[in-house]
Amino acid sequence: MSPRRVFEGTTSLLLREGSGWAWIGLDSTDGLHRLSMATLEALDRLLTDLRWAGKARISLSGAPWMAGRPCHFSAGADLHEVLALDPVSAEPFARRGQRVMDHLVWRGWRTLTVLSGAAMGGGCDLALHGQERWAVEGLRLKHPAAKHGILTGFGGTVRLPEVLGAEGAARLFEGLQTWDEAAALQAGAVHRVLAAQDTLAAVEAWLEAHTAI
Repeated sequence: MSPRRVFEGTTSLLLREGSGWAWIGLDSTDGLHRLSMATLEALDRLLTDLRWAGKARISLSGAPWMAGRPCHFSAGADLHEVLALDPVSAEPFARRGQRVMDHLVWRGWRTLTVLSGAAMGGGCDLALHGQERWAVEGLRLKHPAAKHGILTGFGGTVRLPEVLGAEGAARLFEGLQTWDEAAALQAGAVHRVLAAQDTLAAVEAWLEAHTAI
C-alpha cells in the first residue's frame, strides 16, 4: 500500500493505513524533518483523527522507511521559529508539542517510534514518547537544548526520567551526550536495534501483529 501525503509543509506528513493501524512518516526536502508549528498542528490533527478512527497501532518514523530507505528521524524544533518566539507565542508552541507527545503515550493504543539517523532536541522528545522504541544502526540520539540555553517545551524533561531514569536523563540532557544505537539500548532509550535492511519488514510485521489492544 502506497503512502498518501496528508500534509504539505517544510516537513510534510505521509500516511499508510491498514486494518486497525497507521504508519505516519515525516518528510522534508533536506531530510532533517524539523518540527515547525504547522507540522505539529497537522500531526496533532492527524493523531486525533486516527484515535477517533479506532486505530490500535501507530508507527512514526521518517517517511523514507516506508520504502525501506534509511533516513533521519528529526533534527528537532524549527530553530528559526524558536528564535522568533516571545513569552506569549512560546506558550502555544510548547502546548502544541505537548499535545502531540500526549497522543503517543495514550493508553488506548500502542505506538512505535523508529529512531534513525539524527534524533535531536525536540526530535529526541518525540522519539522517546513512543511506547515502543526501536533504533536503526547509525543512530545519533542527543538533546543539545541545555547547550543553547533552551528549556525544551515538548515534555522531554518529564519523559526522559520516566524512560531513562534520573541518571540516564542527566547524561543525555545535562551531560550533552550523543548516543548511538548500542548506547541507547543499554540506557533503555530503545527496546530493539535493527539493521537498515530489516527495518521495513519489522515495522510492517509489528503493525500487522495485533489490530486490537
